[in-house]
Amino acid sequence: MTIALRTALIWHDEVMSDVVIDKPRPITLGAEGKTTFVVPNIGLPAKFAIVRPGNRGYLLTLGERMRGTICIDGEEKDVEDFVRRGGEGDGPGGFRATPISGKDWGVIDLDESGDYKLFFQFVPVEEAPVFFTKPVLFAGLGGYALSAIALTTLFALKKVELDEAVFRGLGLSTIVLMIAGLGFWTIKQDGESQASLAFSIVLHAALLVMTYQLYDGENPFVWPGPRSMTGNYLVTRLDPEPPPEPPKTSPTVGKVSKDDAAAMSATPKNIKTATKNDEGASGGKGDTERARTTDPKDDKPEPPKVAFFEDKNKKYLDNIIDRNLSTSLSKFTGIKGDTITRGSIGFGPGTGSGVGDGQGTGTTRGSKGKGSGGGGQVDGDFVTNKGPIDTGKERPGGTCVGTGCTGAAPKAVAVKMEEATGDFNGLSKEEIDRVVKARAGVFRACYQKELNRSPGIGGKLIIHFVIASDGSVKSSATQGGSLRNEGVESCVKGNIMRLKFPAKGGAIVNYPFVFTQGG
Repeated sequence: MTIALRTALIWHDEVMSDVVIDKPRPITLGAEGKTTFVVPNIGLPAKFAIVRPGNRGYLLTLGERMRGTICIDGEEKDVEDFVRRGGEGDGPGGFRATPISGKDWGVIDLDESGDYKLFFQFVPVEEAPVFFTKPVLFAGLGGYALSAIALTTLFALKKVELDEAVFRGLGLSTIVLMIAGLGFWTIKQDGESQASLAFSIVLHAALLVMTYQLYDGENPFVWPGPRSMTGNYLVTRLDPEPPPEPPKTSPTVGKVSKDDAAAMSATPKNIKTATKNDEGASGGKGDTERARTTDPKDDKPEPPKVAFFEDKNKKYLDNIIDRNLSTSLSKFTGIKGDTITRGSIGFGPGTGSGVGDGQGTGTTRGSKGKGSGGGGQVDGDFVTNKGPIDTGKERPGGTCVGTGCTGAAPKAVAVKMEEATGDFNGLSKEEIDRVVKARAGVFRACYQKELNRSPGIGGKLIIHFVIASDGSVKSSATQGGSLRNEGVESCVKGNIMRLKFPAKGGAIVNYPFVFTQGG
């Protein structure tokens, strides 16, 4: 068991960072650079080593602006009085150093404000037992060498060639050593890691067993793989089955069997062949004239009714072909027999897409024209021949603004940041205002977005947020106000969390925003 030094940085009675060191190294403070604890500029030198290794443990250095209590050799002392009295080991510039070790402890205010404190204490730390000591390593290597020699000798006695015997002996010994190491590592793991490893082994074993069970001897690396795998269904769909081979029977020369004669006599004489004209007669008459039809028809299967060949699409295609629309689309007259329903294309001799002869109501929303073709009614997404748009006096989108113009331009929204309050600590009000006001456009966009959804909203919104010591925002919440709009509040709080302030120790801020519709 060893003694380690534990130090912690406390801000407003809240522990911000905690460090435990078991090997001597310095504990530094500073606002910039790589330091153990980050603190604002409180009058300390850059990278100030408040604790550093000494000849007899550690050396604690205290400044004249520090306050608090320390306990050295069992005696509690006031930090301010301890530094003022001075004595052996004093440092320049109002600092005093003293060795610490054993049961010493302290709570030190880093300046007069008491906002930042440093706590130190010596604590016992148990050392993890070391398994791979030198005797264990020597014993393991010796056992590995003896195993390799013994196995090599055993294979050599079985009349195995020397190089093969050495390879087998070293290989088996290495495998055993690896298995033993894996078992030792598994034993040292916690319960969750052991369960995870066991599940992984079982899963891989199951996959191997299933692979060997499904493998049927075919080459698995040739597409599409073994038919017994899951893709068997797709393979059978893609590869059509070949037609069955005809039965192999020896032909009868010069003789007709009874079965063949019965089959010939049972065949009707008037059979219409599927072969046209001369091809139908090419087989010759024979003893009995071959039956042929004078008007044969090809029995071709109809195309499948998919894509453009579905019934609803085929009507359009047939109409285009019949009307010879390759020269002019104006010849399209609709589909004969269609119904007069919403979404139908209509029919009639007119050049429009209306319904019936005579007068119609146009083909755009709201139009009432008359023409020689069917007008019909449709729900279009466009309107031709638009009329003037009445913007009115106060309606956004007026014709122009200035001399000789009427109407009014759109009113711009505005966001005003009022005076912030709170505990700024190392930051100044100007620094906070500068960072927040730099994002005024984002907060204005939050208000504009919700104003488009809920016209007339506006008012004051107070956001309470906490700045960490590194300048990031830890939390933000609504403190109050008269706006009462969840969308604007959520958007403003989310953008406050993205702000980055100077790393000067953090702050607690109440920031008021006033949203209005007039710029």
